[in-house]
Amino acid sequence: MTTLTALGRRPALERDEQRIVVMSSATLLLAALLYAPVGLPGRLILLLAIVAAGVFEPVAPLIALPAALGLIYHPVLFRSLQFNPAEILLVTACASIGLRAAAGVIRDRSVVRRFLPAAWESAKSGFGPIAIAWLALGVLSLFTLVDPAYRHDSIRDFRWTILEPVIYLFLLRWYLRRPFERKLTLVSYVVAAALVALYGLAGLARGHGLDVEGVVRIAGTFPHPNDLALYLERPVVAGIALAFCFRSSVSRWWLVPVIPAGGVLVLTFSRGALVGAAVAAVVIVWLGQRHKLAIAAGGVCVAGGVALAGVASGRILNLASGGSGSMRIDIWHSALLMIRDHPIFGIGPDQFLYQYAPRYIAPQAWSERFTSHPHNLILDIWLRLGIMGLVVAVLYVIVLLRRVRRLIALESVVGLAAFAVLLAGTIHGMVDNGYFLPGLALAFWLCSALIDLETGHAGAIEPLAPATRPKY
Repeated sequence: MTTLTALGRRPALERDEQRIVVMSSATLLLAALLYAPVGLPGRLILLLAIVAAGVFEPVAPLIALPAALGLIYHPVLFRSLQFNPAEILLVTACASIGLRAAAGVIRDRSVVRRFLPAAWESAKSGFGPIAIAWLALGVLSLFTLVDPAYRHDSIRDFRWTILEPVIYLFLLRWYLRRPFERKLTLVSYVVAAALVALYGLAGLARGHGLDVEGVVRIAGTFPHPNDLALYLERPVVAGIALAFCFRSSVSRWWLVPVIPAGGVLVLTFSRGALVGAAVAAVVIVWLGQRHKLAIAAGGVCVAGGVALAGVASGRILNLASGGSGSMRIDIWHSALLMIRDHPIFGIGPDQFLYQYAPRYIAPQAWSERFTSHPHNLILDIWLRLGIMGLVVAVLYVIVLLRRVRRLIALESVVGLAAFAVLLAGTIHGMVDNGYFLPGLALAFWLCSALIDLETGHAGAIEPLAPATRPKY
């Protein structure tokens, strides 16, 4: 509690804010207990407890969800079924909100008449229309697959990277109405990333890691160091924005989680992540009106890059002659051939693997025949959702840039931190996976919701929003 108060630079938490912190922490604890050997009955009881916590405080599972992104590759088993923890928190949040809405309808049936026009107004505001268009394209893509034999993979990808993240966007926009709740959501994201980083360091000390190209790369809770880097770069730059932007001095408490997370990000030796995080950090500090600090940070990043290339040249400089740079060029060329053959609808969600090796792979790229995406965000969107996916992405960027101008005018630290996440992910996404993983998609729409909320473009749904919380 003291740490959270310090992070927000507040003299004390109010009673309802304390309740939110307690209920969000309790929700996280209950979600963590799902990994305990309690059997199916025990897990069902825990799910009911999470739903009950959400009924009492609907923002709790929404705030807790970003903390679960570090365990996205560790599903919870329910006999033959398995669900990642973020998915579980989202489903329980929907159940909690559904129960509250049902209770509201029982008390006052006019809630339904007020809800529908309010929902329509909310859908038309901010990123709402773009999210709906994204969802519609995802549904359409399931019917335009190049190879329907693998439709089950596309449905799973649609669920994880389109349907659930868009639902999360709207729930956040309806419920995170106060600045404290939005900042607490980022606390959940950044602090959890530090814990994941520390776990990775502990694994390295025990001899775990991927020994490649003269270095040992940390993977932590993820199957590969690149996946850990994709995860860590986003909360690291968010924490940097929260620590430095629109401030005359450093908010030191934010550096407590940023330093270990940033250090482990370096030890993943992911070149794309390091470049993405460095560029995003410098840009965001500049936009946050710390120009001299941004220039100094740019110099530090360049010097750090040179030093890293000196001590790990086998990894950092191995781009050509069969390295990852030349390999990506081969993959991009194959992706362009796919687009040439399927320019309108693409090949469908999560279908790259099934088209790449049998038909489009270059002989010199045979060692990467199991790659499941084209390692470029633009090509990935086009292949999964067709050319209209690119149109929607361009519209998103246009709206985003207009929102960023507003964030700077308002000096919104939370909004600029959210933009930092999007910027780092996009830069890295030009050479890797930029969106189409469950954790990345949820983080993307989380940040979109925060930007909408900070700029006042989220709309309002009074029958569902917690406008009548009990007063103390």
